[in-house]
Amino acid sequence: MKRITYQKPDLHMHSVYSDGTDTPELLLRNVRAAGLDIFALTDHDTAEGCDAVRALLQPDDPVFIGGVEFSCKDARGKYHMLGYCYDVKKPAIRETVAFAHNNRILKTQDRFRYLQERFGFTFTGEERAELLAQKNPGRPHFAALMLKKGYVRTKNEGFDAFRDYRDTVPSLSPEDAIDAILRSDGIPVLAHGILADGSGDLSREEISARVERFKAAGLMGLECYYSTFTPGQKEIMLALADRFNLLITAGSDYHGANKTVGLGQTNDPDLERLQRFYDAVSCLL
Repeated sequence: MKRITYQKPDLHMHSVYSDGTDTPELLLRNVRAAGLDIFALTDHDTAEGCDAVRALLQPDDPVFIGGVEFSCKDARGKYHMLGYCYDVKKPAIRETVAFAHNNRILKTQDRFRYLQERFGFTFTGEERAELLAQKNPGRPHFAALMLKKGYVRTKNEGFDAFRDYRDTVPSLSPEDAIDAILRSDGIPVLAHGILADGSGDLSREEISARVERFKAAGLMGLECYYSTFTPGQKEIMLALADRFNLLITAGSDYHGANKTVGLGQTNDPDLERLQRFYDAVSCLL
């Protein structure tokens, strides 16, 4: 690694390889412009974007960490699990990425059905094929398509259209995601924990129970500094990291034009509290 410590980290961001709008080239330009000195690309259910970024890196660029963000679900809720510094050649991570990607394609087909049955929204075969051809299609792609067709007035309305959507597609469990990351020599970290899958609002008791369960499954870290955490939420996550002796990370969850969050907006992290994570990944880079 170039440095032992870092001053401006962002360990959670997305590109066009999932539901962000930045190409790898644009993302790297924006990372440089934001003054980051360490960053991680964590696209949903794919590692392809990481390979593309690595191919563009220059010797004086910020330190880059390969990552992934798995969308998980079980009978108790929805979760997002970050994986860092895994060995992409390991069968465990490759099989899990393939499963998660196929799950997204099935869910995309199911969402087309839902929109037609719930709202009467219709889409041509060409529109369906174009959306399914995305690297990892998700709600932002649907919102953009609905906006283009005039079915909604804003992207937020497009997101709201799925408020009552309940999919029945087989899902990746959080324990399986943790296991795959560990078996690929990576570091599993719970993303935006108290916000569940990013859109929830868990109680202190609910997130405590989740962290305790995932720690027993091998969880190694928590995203305690996150762009939209309130001060109270941040303190709850930091206390849980201390209680369960977990690594701490900081991420913006940048999506380019699909969110108003900017690169490096990681909610004022205490840089000393991130050091154990840097130490853990230093031997893996």
